[in-house]
Amino acid sequence: MSLLWKKYPTCIGGTNYGAFYIVPGTIKPFWIFLLLVSSIFVLRAKAQIAPLPYAPVPSVVQDDREPDAAKASSANGPRAFIRGWSFSTEIDPALRHGNEVKLDSGHPEIILFFDAAIRSEESTEFRYRLYDYDLDWTVTRGRIAHYRRLTPGKYRFEVQARTIGQPWPSAVAVLSIQQVPSFYQTWYFYLILCLGLIALAGQLLSQRDQLLKGQVAMVLEERNRIASDCHDTLMAGFAAISWQLEATAKLFPDAGTESDPAAQSCELARSMVAHCQAEARRIIWDLRDSQEVTNILSQALSRAVHAHRLHEHIETTLNVEGDEIPISPGAVHHLVCIGQEAVTNAIRHADSSNIHVGLRYDNESLRLTVRDNGRGFDISGHAIRTGHFGILVMEERARKLGGVLHITSSADLGTEVAVVVSFQAIHQPEHQQHFVVPWIGV
Repeated sequence: MSLLWKKYPTCIGGTNYGAFYIVPGTIKPFWIFLLLVSSIFVLRAKAQIAPLPYAPVPSVVQDDREPDAAKASSANGPRAFIRGWSFSTEIDPALRHGNEVKLDSGHPEIILFFDAAIRSEESTEFRYRLYDYDLDWTVTRGRIAHYRRLTPGKYRFEVQARTIGQPWPSAVAVLSIQQVPSFYQTWYFYLILCLGLIALAGQLLSQRDQLLKGQVAMVLEERNRIASDCHDTLMAGFAAISWQLEATAKLFPDAGTESDPAAQSCELARSMVAHCQAEARRIIWDLRDSQEVTNILSQALSRAVHAHRLHEHIETTLNVEGDEIPISPGAVHHLVCIGQEAVTNAIRHADSSNIHVGLRYDNESLRLTVRDNGRGFDISGHAIRTGHFGILVMEERARKLGGVLHITSSADLGTEVAVVVSFQAIHQPEHQQHFVVPWIGV
């Protein structure tokens, strides 16, 4: 450059190009070539100092090194271990050691002692739990865990240690604990208890059954005794009175005439005695008949009607309408007695050839009717005047049931006796109908 300047000192007023002053038309080709080479060298030097494209360094080596460092830190950190346990006190106890603790039944408490195998200069904290007993870990800086009155079962005590601020390690100190149940907490105790309760219930049911059978036997024995006494005394007395009245009636001079007041009185007395005798005979039969106890009215009426079919010249029929439901045996007894009385009156007094017994079940009541085709009668005071009390007895029985008795009678058309009783008055729960003791119903 200096040579060029010295050789051409008079070159002024030329073009400024880079650091050189070039006079157009005065530079030779050699120097032009040298100038171009110098320019290329300057541009290449600038390109070499330019920053290279970014190439990220793989992080695999760094990631592999960090876990190793963590493992080393964890290996060098505190490790928890279980020193032992005590059953009495936390202050200077005589510790027990082992891999398993077995607590006897009724044992009040257990105290567990633990510590860290490697003591660090920084503070150490622990966390522990009794598996299947604690809901979560318990974090503490102490070294004692206290449990009272564990329920029977098997548990696992776990404890960990770490330096504060560091993650919890994977190493866990474990101790197995078994709480032995008391006798009343075992499964075989509950089995024995259930068997004992079943045996006790069976014994109570057996005693109740025997008590009921004894009560029924006493009632039946008393009924038979009353029936025997009535048959031996009452029926014999009625028969004697009837014979005596018949003999007395024959002593009157005008015994064959109806105008004799004495004869009429004797005939009335005989009729009353005959009625009482029939009633007493029926009551005695009911007392001795053990099959009378039933809650199905149609069955009891069928037996009663069958007893009157011995009269060959009288046709007796029974018809049941509607869905029959069970009623109390006491109500069955009263209704059967009403039907028997009506059938007996039709046979004795109506001179009928056909008697129809009807039983109809409605939604809220039942209706029992006894209809005959004999001669009717005037019901206004007729029964009492002639000494027959059957109508009064039927009315009384219907009243006891909470029902109403209707009697319809006319000459040459026969008589109809009907009783209507509501289910509300006579119905009882079904479970009370199988253990009802027979009774005469008066």
